Amino acid sequence: MFRRLTQALRLLARSIPGPSSDEGSPRGGEVPSEEAPDRARRAPAARRASQAPDRAARYFDLHDDFRPPDRRELSDPVSLDGRKMNSVWFFTSGAAVPHRGRLKLTAEPPGRPLDFSLAGAGLTPVVHASVAAIFRELAPDDVQLIPVEVEREPESFFILVATRLVRCLDETACAEVSHYTAEDGPPERVGHYRTVRGLRIDPVKTEGARVLRTWGWPVSLIVSEGIKEALEHAGVSGVRFAEVTPPAAPRKRRRKSRSKPRRG
Repeated sequence: MFRRLTQALRLLARSIPGPSSDEGSPRGGEVPSEEAPDRARRAPAARRASQAPDRAARYFDLHDDFRPPDRRELSDPVSLDGRKMNSVWFFTSGAAVPHRGRLKLTAEPPGRPLDFSLAGAGLTPVVHASVAAIFRELAPDDVQLIPVEVEREPESFFILVATRLVRCLDETACAEVSHYTAEDGPPERVGHYRTVRGLRIDPVKTEGARVLRTWGWPVSLIVSEGIKEALEHAGVSGVRFAEVTPPAAPRKRRRKSRSKPRRG
């Protein structure tokens, strides 16, 4: 499986614009390890600045597919000794998290979870090692991959942390938007979004990120069209996509005016 996956990644990487990721990317079936450097924390500013905004770029909200009848519900991640995180949103705030040692979670009913799942009340993305390899290959500067043990599951899984929090929500294009005010929200939430329906983002403001969370509304995990295509090509189970940047309307072709023959 990993051999086919690696070949598919190489072909997709050539066709997707953006920064190259040869250094530190998995080769020949390698899986991101706990000791791998967190490239998202130290991505060169020059590389990000060189990514020209693309108004035609397409992005998608990546979320869990709840439809499979044999889907396993995953718990919130905890330490091996059972200690909980400070917040259920610890891994979904749009920033790299400090290393906290080995983590674990449970699957109910017991069994192998899907390749992609949103775990627990915090909707923490948990991915199979093959999916982690895709994100490490195509978005090394935008993600942090943290090993996590699934009880009674021998295969490797990772928590997928999106480390880019970008102010790119397009309020005028959303179906509905409301904000927290000083009267109805804590001081740190004032100005953030209280309600967002029909999420839309402005691709020009994404700073070329391939994986991101939207400032003020980080509950949504946003991926580029290239990431979506790679996941679909690899047959990743458990994923669903909702486009948040509808394609631009096709240009209308101008009809050529035909000169009428003059009457003599």
